[in-house]
Amino acid sequence: MADRAETTMEAPSGFSRRGFIKGILAGAGAVSLGSYEAVAQMISGPNARPVRGWGVPEGLVRLSGNEMPIGPSPRAVEAVLENVYSFNRYNRNRDIYARIAERHGLPVVEWAPNSFTPPGAWVTLGCGSSEVLYAVASAYLRDGAEMVEATPGYAGVFRVAEPNGGTVKWVPLASGFQQDLDAMKAAITENTRVVVITNPGNPTGVLVPSDAVKKFVQEVPSDVIVFVDEAYIEFSKNPEDRIGAAPLILDHPNVIVARTFSKIMGMAGLGVGYGLARPEVIEKLNQNKGGRPSMLSTNAAAAGMEDHDYQDRARKVTWDGQEYFSSQFDEMGIDYVPSQSSFMLINVHKDADEVVRKLREEYNVMVGNGKRRWEMDTWLRVTAGLQEENEAFMAALKKVLVSS
Repeated sequence: MADRAETTMEAPSGFSRRGFIKGILAGAGAVSLGSYEAVAQMISGPNARPVRGWGVPEGLVRLSGNEMPIGPSPRAVEAVLENVYSFNRYNRNRDIYARIAERHGLPVVEWAPNSFTPPGAWVTLGCGSSEVLYAVASAYLRDGAEMVEATPGYAGVFRVAEPNGGTVKWVPLASGFQQDLDAMKAAITENTRVVVITNPGNPTGVLVPSDAVKKFVQEVPSDVIVFVDEAYIEFSKNPEDRIGAAPLILDHPNVIVARTFSKIMGMAGLGVGYGLARPEVIEKLNQNKGGRPSMLSTNAAAAGMEDHDYQDRARKVTWDGQEYFSSQFDEMGIDYVPSQSSFMLINVHKDADEVVRKLREEYNVMVGNGKRRWEMDTWLRVTAGLQEENEAFMAALKKVLVSS
């Protein structure tokens, strides 16, 4: 658990709420649950009722979907409005492939007449990065083909592979909730076709260092696809970590990288993502995709990816929210995993089903349920939101924990 940091909530008069509750508990010797809950009501702060989050009904605090709380990029909105009267046509944004390739230092190729995508491209678009995950599973994981992935993990590729006969070897996380690349390498067999690295991890938010990813790629068999899902890597604190695994593609034909516009770019509702790989791999992925993003989505994405000021604001609100959460969890004695993502994994030491239910039904606050998703019985995953959303969540969590 992170180091404890002593923080005190001070009222304008200098009144210490934390000191007040400590004094009550010490003076009473023993306090009934009802009295404790009454004190919690006094100190717990704001509720969801006045909160106005972007893109959700007033009074709802939705910190469950890892969405960007500050609203969409103004440039993306402008691009949608500029094209809103022309989506009766199959117009495609032809710039986005080049912009994505340039962003990651990959070759840019020219369009051919009457082509749906640039032939020989190192980029494929998807309806969110989920479509790239789908294409990887469809292309490589059928009829007994095996994949390797850390657990608990996102498992998006396996959810598609399993109905098609794909199998999986789950590798437990190492200490510090880090993906155990050595154990994952040792789990590779002659039947292994894909190894999945989610970076940062989901639900952990723990980053695999780029040097470790590079070493792993260099050591695994060249006929095994290393699929690196980087949906949240843009939230990494170190700018060099945000480069990710794309440079490895130039020297390693077995590397595929996926990214999305849903997180740092604030376009979850538009559904745009992309995959990066060598052209022969991209061609195979394109043959296994189910659709393509809309004209409005691709125009918004092309504009939004150039809005660096927006991305800086998105990172700041996320980092500020996590700093606030960390100070509150330290104060409460709640275990959490320091995150390089837009969310945090926390251990409330109570049944996650019950805590999530009470937060939603009694306080209109939504968070991720680690028990339902990853069989982590007492863990929640919470996205950093606007400060008023974060405060409403913390107020509700305090009330739920003392009444459960």
